[in-house]
Amino acid sequence: MIAAGEALPKKENKMKLSPQTRDILRQYKALVNAQRRTNDLRELRTEEIMDEICYFITCQSAVYIGGHFIKQGGKG
Repeated sequence: MIAAGEALPKKENKMKLSPQTRDILRQYKALVNAQRRTNDLRELRTEEIMDEICYFITCQSAVYIGGHFIKQGGKG
């Protein structure tokens, strides 16, 4: 039981990724961070790599996810 005024334990939100997806992320992270080290920039965490990937997807005119094409930012 948690006493009054005591903070709740922090719940971690961990995504369950397939081994293939985890490997792809590791490869991208390694490539990105190698280049960042060359440019004297700090390395990115996996969460930041995922943020960048999601941002990149939003910049595309269409994406294919879950067996469906999604046209973005345009009509129909």
